[in-house]
Parts: sequence; structure tokens; C-alpha cells
Amino acid sequence: MRRFLMLCLLLLISAKSFAAEHPKPREDHVQARLYSPITATGDKTVIPVALELKLQPKWDTYWRTPGDAGLAPVLKWDGSDNFKSADLKYPLPHRLTAFDLDNIVYTDAVTFPIDVTVANAGQPLNLKLHVDLLVCNDICVPEKHDLTLSLPAGEAKPSSDADAYKDAVAKLPQQAGGDFHFDKVWLDYDPSNKNYVVVQATSPEAPAADADLFIENPAGLTYGKPVTTYDAKTKTLTLRAEIHSNDPLDSIKTSLSKSPFTLTWRNHDKGIEGTATLGEKPAGAGPLVTPREGAVVMEEMESISPEILFLALLGGLILNLMPCVLPVLSIKVLSVVSHGGKENKKTIFRNFMASSAGIVVSFWGLAAALVALKSAGQSVGWGIQFQHPAFLVFLTFIVLFFAANMWGFFEIPLPRFIARHIVAKHEHEPTLVGHFLTGVFATLLATPCSAPFLGTAVGFALARGPFEIFSIFTFLGLGLALPYLVLAVSPRLFKYMPRPGKWMVTLKKILSVALLLTAVWLANIIITLQTMPTLDEGWEELDQAAIPKLVEDGKTVVVDVTADWCLTCKANKKFVLDQPDVVEAMSHDNIVKMQADWTQHDESIAAYLRQFGRYGIPFNVVYGPGAPKGIALPELLTKKDVMDALSEAASE
Repeated sequence: MRRFLMLCLLLLISAKSFAAEHPKPREDHVQARLYSPITATGDKTVIPVALELKLQPKWDTYWRTPGDAGLAPVLKWDGSDNFKSADLKYPLPHRLTAFDLDNIVYTDAVTFPIDVTVANAGQPLNLKLHVDLLVCNDICVPEKHDLTLSLPAGEAKPSSDADAYKDAVAKLPQQAGGDFHFDKVWLDYDPSNKNYVVVQATSPEAPAADADLFIENPAGLTYGKPVTTYDAKTKTLTLRAEIHSNDPLDSIKTSLSKSPFTLTWRNHDKGIEGTATLGEKPAGAGPLVTPREGAVVMEEMESISPEILFLALLGGLILNLMPCVLPVLSIKVLSVVSHGGKENKKTIFRNFMASSAGIVVSFWGLAAALVALKSAGQSVGWGIQFQHPAFLVFLTFIVLFFAANMWGFFEIPLPRFIARHIVAKHEHEPTLVGHFLTGVFATLLATPCSAPFLGTAVGFALARGPFEIFSIFTFLGLGLALPYLVLAVSPRLFKYMPRPGKWMVTLKKILSVALLLTAVWLANIIITLQTMPTLDEGWEELDQAAIPKLVEDGKTVVVDVTADWCLTCKANKKFVLDQPDVVEAMSHDNIVKMQADWTQHDESIAAYLRQFGRYGIPFNVVYGPGAPKGIALPELLTKKDVMDALSEAASE
């Protein structure tokens, strides 16, 4: 499910670069060769051949199950003579972790042995192979290679590539059996509400430090690197791998029990492959997290990558530019500019640090609430509090108060314990608690907005445990508070701002109107929550079950998950989806537009978002014959994003 997070980071560059024209082969990244270890077909019905890929140093391509991101190789044999079928065999891969997402890859070079079954034994074989690959380094590049191989009739003698083929076959995993065999598979969970697959096997040798287990199941879930324990006396190997899914354990169990697991064990350079069927947890199995394993688990929790923390910081910073947050920062700066920037440096530092503290503490409060909801089995997501009328009434009241404040009067009666902190001591000097509450207010207004990088960071956090959620939300808060922190430590910046004057009165009124419009918008949401969700004209209600059949019939399906409280959704609609050229592109008879309204809480929509590793909106995805699993678009849409996705999804 989480593979689309990584695809957004790694593949969007490729999609944008190659959508404008037909992609050209990029042989500079991969040298591909098709060869056979024999010189002729002989009397064989199965002919051994091999696909050799030599990549540039440190470039990767993907295994048959890529992991959280990537695409497996696709081979097409159209135009081959005397060809019946082909069985591609995959050598032992290795795990590559980027942005705390797991990818199963080959690096630098790989050779795939292939068993080709001929239509007529003893006859010449002419192969035409078209290979589609995805190769990645700092970026991902799709490559296409067309290869040929001709074997005449005659005695099947060893060719000059016989030794190379033998080496390639030696790198294939062996079938489980004998001394090593997989015994049991069951599901478990830990107190942080993470779900795991636990595999028990019998192994004659202890696992190496880099040992790994690659887990496959038709349910389509992905799995992290397992925590491994080994009992030398009983030769029992136990592997516990996290399931990358936020769905309840019962739902996961239902999907995983339909088909056996394919398990590929890597120990040093040796590989063993076998199957096992999901069963019940053994009665004698100990607790999931034992004291002996605790240190390992803690080490994994603390290994959250700097890249994800940076994305969270950047996402929080960009939130300041969102229309729902910018007025708050403007008001804050205006309060200092009104003095000509001549306030005491210590006072400026204190006040802006108080606002920063209000922001960070508010994000901690959001994190705590989400952890509590998640532990209780409830749906969690960015901005879900806007689905509750009581919260909206409270926020509307606060917004109206700030608007009245900007006009210089306070006709709105407030509880005394609030008013004595927020209301100014005199015209330009709110209390320290008042500045703190300004930060809280900025956070509340930020939650219906989404920004670039925010979805990736929040999606990563909410798919993990409490440690990750608090870490990510701390950096989100620091990002939103960053302008306040910069102004707190660099008050000289106010010297470069305009001097006080009549323009300030006009600006204050403009900002107050913006806040009044926000209050009207919030009131409209409260009214909307009391009615049935409505769809935009020309869109039909999201039907997830119908999408695969529509794609199979050659249709392109555009999905828009939106809500009346989502300002970024409104911006996407006005500036992209409702633009004439985009409307015209999506009005084709072959395009089906589906919309899901998340204004009110709907668990089915929350579950749909989780399939893509998303926990907030806006969310847009495009399906089609060229993208049956969907192309997830960024939070802030552009016309090019939409047009490129439509083009890619529609192509065979």
C-alpha cells in the first residue's frame, strides 16, 4: 500500500520528463543482452536462455515484488518464431531502504535465467524480446530494450556463454526442504498497534548479520525487514516482519489467509525459497516484544530517517503560505511594525517565542490525540477534527474574535479567564499567554490545509507508532513556527519593513475581512455537516469495486477525494480541475470521473486513502490501462500533473 508514497517521490520526475513525448531508450543506464548457453535447439522442448543487465554503478532495478515502490521487469515476446511460453527466474535480491521505505532490488548487474518452451522441438528458435525496466539512482528512469536471439536446429553444444549461464543459475534461491524448511506463519501485533507477520523455520545454521526474509502474498501488502532470533539448541529461526498497513488485524488476516505466502530467505549469499499457509498463533509462542528483543525494537524506533524529518520541517514551513494561515503571521508581524520595529529586542524575542511555543505544543496535542484515536482503533488523518461540528463552532468563535480585535473593539463577550489573557493590556501589548494562544490559533487554521511534502511526512507518521508520530509532528510544528523563530532571534529584520502609516489601517481591515470570510466558510461547513454529501456536477460517487472492471474495459478513471473544509481542495478545483482545458480533457467518453466527499467522516473513504499511504486530503489518483494500480498525484495539483497522468494512464 505504501509503494505509492515512494512512487510520488521517485517516479513523478520520470512521468513529467517523459510524458511530453514518447520516451526514448536510455541504454546509457543499462546494457541489456539476451544469450543462450547452447549453440542450437537440439531435440529440447525447453531451451535455456538468459537476460543479462549491466547497470551503471550504484543504479538499481527491481525484483518481481518491488516492495514499497518500483516496478518489476516486464517481458514481451511478440513476434518470436517457434515460441510457446517463457518462465523467468529471479536471482536472490537485496533490500534497499530509502525514506524508511523498503525496496527489493538488484544493484549494478543481474542475470535472469529463462526457460523458453518451444512450439516444435528440433526446429529453429527466433526470439524477439521487448523489456520494460525501471532503473533508479537519485531519480528513476523507465527504459525499453528490444533484443533478439536466434538458435538454429542442430546439436545443442555448449556456447561461449555456458559458464556465465551456470553462474547465473547458481544465484537462484534453492527450494526449501531437507535441513531447512518453513514451519509456521501467523499474525501478531504489539502495544503500539503495529501488525506483524511472524515466520518460524528450522535452519541448520545461524543467521548472518545481513540475513533477510522477503515475503510475498497475492493480497499485495508490503513488509519491513524482519527482527530475527535463533535458538541454536532447537535450530529454530523466528522472524518478525512489520506489515506496512494501517488496517485492523482482522481485515489483514482475512486478505492474507486466501493464498499461501511465498517466502525467500537470504543468509549470506545463499537463498532458500518456499511456501507456507497462514495459521493461528501457536499456544506456546511468547509475547511479541520480549525483553531480549526490546533493545532491537528501540533501535528501530530511533532510526527515523533525517529525510523524513526534513520533509516534515519543510511541509510545516510551507503551511505559512497557505491562505488559511498567512493572515495570522501577517497580524503578528503587523503588531511589531505598528511600533516601527522599535520594540525592545527582549520583548520581541519573548513574544515571538511564545507564539512558537503555542504552535509546537498544539502539534504535540494533535499528535497525542491521533495516538489515542489510533490506539482505540479509530481512523486517524490530517484535518479530521473539521468533521466535528463542536470543533467548528469553537473555531468560528475564535476567528470572529480575532476579526473584531483587528477592528479595535471587543463587542463579543468572552469568558473572563480567556479574555484576561487574550485582550490587550493596552493597544499594542497582549499578554505572554495571548501570544502563545496566537500560535495555537495558527495551528488550528493550518489543519484544513495541505502543502507539498506535508502528505508524505504525515502519511509516514500515521502508518507508524507513537514515537514516529510525535517526532514527525514536532518537526511539522517547528516548520510552521520557523518564521516566528527567525523573527525572534533576528529582530533587525523589522528595520527593513515599511514604516507605520495609514497603510496599516487599510491592511488591518483587509486582514479582518479575510478572517470574517474564514468565519463564513466555517459556518458553511457546519451547515454542510448537517446535510448529505453532494458531488460536483459531472462527477459520480466513488465506487472502488467498479474501478478494476472499468480499467479492464479500457477506461480511464479519475478519482477526487475532497471535503468542504479542505481549502487546498478548493484551490485545486478552482485553479486546475475547473480550468477549461482540463475540463475538456476529462470530458472524453472514455474517462470516468469519481468523487468522494469526506466532509463528514466516512470509514470507507479513510480506508481507501490508507491504501495509498495517505491520511489527509486533497487526494487525487488516475487509473487506466497504463496504470491499473493508479497514479497518485501531489497534494497541490498543476495542469501538467493532471494531463501527464491522464496520458500515462490511458496508454497501453
